Amino acid sequence: MCGVRQNKCKVAKFRGEIMDNERRAKLQETMKKFNKKHKTEVFTMGSEIESLQAISTGIEKVDDFLGGGFKKSAHTIVWGNFSVGKTALIMTTIAKAQRDGQICCYVNTEKPIEPERFQYFGINLDELVYIEAPANAEQALEAMRTLCKEQVIDMFIVDSTNGLCPKSVQETAKGAERSLEKKNVASLALTLSNFYNAVNALVFKSKAGVVWIGQARTQGIGGFFVHLGLSGGQAQQFYAFQIINMRRGQKADSPIEKTKEYFCDPDGKIRFQTKDNAVGFSVVMKMEKTNSSKSAKEHQTLEIPFYHETGFHPLPEREIAIKIRDGESEESIAKIKALWLEKGINVEKTSETLDKTDDDMLNLNKEDKKAKKKKGK
Repeated sequence: MCGVRQNKCKVAKFRGEIMDNERRAKLQETMKKFNKKHKTEVFTMGSEIESLQAISTGIEKVDDFLGGGFKKSAHTIVWGNFSVGKTALIMTTIAKAQRDGQICCYVNTEKPIEPERFQYFGINLDELVYIEAPANAEQALEAMRTLCKEQVIDMFIVDSTNGLCPKSVQETAKGAERSLEKKNVASLALTLSNFYNAVNALVFKSKAGVVWIGQARTQGIGGFFVHLGLSGGQAQQFYAFQIINMRRGQKADSPIEKTKEYFCDPDGKIRFQTKDNAVGFSVVMKMEKTNSSKSAKEHQTLEIPFYHETGFHPLPEREIAIKIRDGESEESIAKIKALWLEKGINVEKTSETLDKTDDDMLNLNKEDKKAKKKKGK
């Protein structure tokens, strides 16, 4: 009896496999016909899903934080208060993308930017697609749709989302100029919601990375919790692959550079004092949303320095700067410069030379003290 049961089980299993194979073959044929009818590959198998490529920011720590960089085929929101490094981060990314042979489009909706600012970050203006002060939000968004539809762009940046002004704010339904006294409730949010519905698939298929720069807005007025938040509606947050908030860190965490400041004390002796001068500020990035398994987790932060001179890249190694303290008399300045000349000190000298000279000065100061003690005796 056991043998009969086993044989029946084997037959049932065999028939099931045949049925599965028949269904699979029918499925493949159905998918093939559907794709042919719609003249595109709508149906695929899960095994054909590709990993998203990323656009490197050119900053190793930030790339690691994001999971490789800004994702292609996806929307990323970078938002925060003014002067926290949002545009600087994007310009650094554009420069790196250009070096990697990628095409970028930068939409400037906020304020004029001089060519030198782009060049400061290493951007090749001859290779940058640029839109300045679009007439309305629809014009800028239509530009994105066109470039993505034709698959001729690798990265599209809107700086900033809040600078986009929908037609409905500027004109009435009949095309007349709209008064500024009229309230425009959620006009941008509605425009963006319609845009995402219509264009998101094109962005995905074009393999273009879209980065939206957002301004911080005060929220919760009239309630118990007034705070800075991201405006522009829920649609952009829903469709975003990642949302990163940027803010300045503590002043104590700012990058510093040492300076040796020379002066004359009340007795006319030349002294120096080593001072720490802030040469930038600390930037804190917070991952508020992510769909990447390779990035930092939600609510994790990254703190990196921003240098006024070199952006997010470290300052080159150089000698300790020397200067004469502000407010010194002409006589004191002449005296200090004479000592520098005697000791071979100038701004081109190495830190090693300066250190040796400082030791000499300390020895001179010790000798002065000894001389004073002898006079006292």
